[in-house]
Amino acid sequence: MKSKADYRQLFKRNMEELSNSTAKEESNNLCDLMKRQSYYQKAELIGLFISKGREVDTTSLIEAAWYAGKRIAVPKVIKGTREMTFYSITSFKDLEPTFFGLSEPKPDQCHKVDSSQIDLMIVPGLGFDKAGYRIGYGGGYYDTYLKSYDGVTAALAYSCQLVDKLPTEAHDQKVDHLLAPDGVLL
Repeated sequence: MKSKADYRQLFKRNMEELSNSTAKEESNNLCDLMKRQSYYQKAELIGLFISKGREVDTTSLIEAAWYAGKRIAVPKVIKGTREMTFYSITSFKDLEPTFFGLSEPKPDQCHKVDSSQIDLMIVPGLGFDKAGYRIGYGGGYYDTYLKSYDGVTAALAYSCQLVDKLPTEAHDQKVDHLLAPDGVLL
């Protein structure tokens, strides 16, 4: 059985090998699919990551949410811990570059959001299995945050990010809904 580290390397390699056109097409299709989900349509405040590198591009989903009158909250990592705090943003100008190539909210310009206010959390990951478990980058930030989050969770995954089963540990948190290019898996 492969370890989490093995899967991280596999998913990173798979994403690096993804062509620009495939990444763009699958990102657009995944974001369109998300917008058709009832839990997305009902959500007033959506917790969402700012994509980086080869992750599913969340830019159009964020813009569509703003256009539909929804609020968006994005995470700011608390350095030196496994914790993060979400802040509401109203523009991409509310973001600043930070460590690990992340774009995070400017806390002095953005409103802090409590997890109980977030209706839908769209969770990033390097890879996912068909039960909704994920492998992230290894920091444990989302697993820590999701332990006390009671709202709906979802993830968007390229085809190359999917496997039948991932190794899991007691602290791993799975998502409620998993969307892939072939459709809704959960």
